[in-house]
Amino acid sequence: MKKRVIISTILAGLLLSTSGMCASNNFGAKKNDMQRLKNVVKKEATQHRQVISKAPQEVSQALKQTIEALKALQKRDTKTAKEALNKATKLFDTALKNDPKLALVPVADAIEVHNFTGDSKLVKKTIKVAQDLLDDYDTQAARAILMPLEDDMIITTQYLPMGTYPLATKEALKELNKGKTKEAFTTLITALNTIVIKTTIVPLPLITAQSLVVEASNIDKKEKEKATKLLDLAQDELEKAVLLGYTKKHTPEYKMLQKEIENIKKEIKGKNIVAKLYEKIKKDFTSLLSKHEAESTTRKH
Repeated sequence: MKKRVIISTILAGLLLSTSGMCASNNFGAKKNDMQRLKNVVKKEATQHRQVISKAPQEVSQALKQTIEALKALQKRDTKTAKEALNKATKLFDTALKNDPKLALVPVADAIEVHNFTGDSKLVKKTIKVAQDLLDDYDTQAARAILMPLEDDMIITTQYLPMGTYPLATKEALKELNKGKTKEAFTTLITALNTIVIKTTIVPLPLITAQSLVVEASNIDKKEKEKATKLLDLAQDELEKAVLLGYTKKHTPEYKMLQKEIENIKKEIKGKNIVAKLYEKIKKDFTSLLSKHEAESTTRKH
């Protein structure tokens, strides 16, 4: 019974790609803000899923066949298990023939979104209330107040190690052909446990700020007030990213972005020569997000 639970858990994790909006704390967010957030989340999710869609389909198909083999072995159906492992082996061989350098291949993902749409002022007030509660040793109440302070996408991706998994599949097939059913089952379970899981946290305030800057850059030069308001919102999102702990105020990247936004706002009020400034800040946003992604990604089997 325990092994059945293990397999059902693996199936849920490997064969289903999910995307959900969880712990959404809107606090009366404006319609435009919510639509902007949806667009930002959709764009980020689409970019991530494009990586998986480009992975060799033979690999994910072969993985499914190994899971089918496990299910068959649970039913003592060795014939079906052998057929599934034969199909898996051929699929793995095809993938490796097409690209012998295959290493970690993405096979499934899950995207979870925690949305806090309050501004930086609300975050400050919330933290202040929590600090007051902690001063009175009302820890659980403080914890409850702080829990909604999440504004991120958590992207979990599962990778199949092509250096070992296909070999395990072939080994399991050999064991089955020798009548070693238990050994084949154990080999496949052990192989599943080598699947690499990477979790990356993408801060929504940072990518929202980036989106606001891009939006401002596309506004007609005559609409100075509208562009300035968008840049003000971008600055607030950057400050919120600091207050929520996604970046630090003293980091060079953060200081640079805030300074560049101020420079653009000054140019808008003046000669409005901002095209080059916008291009520079877009690159700096990309740099900061790439740095955060590298630092926030965790890996485990």
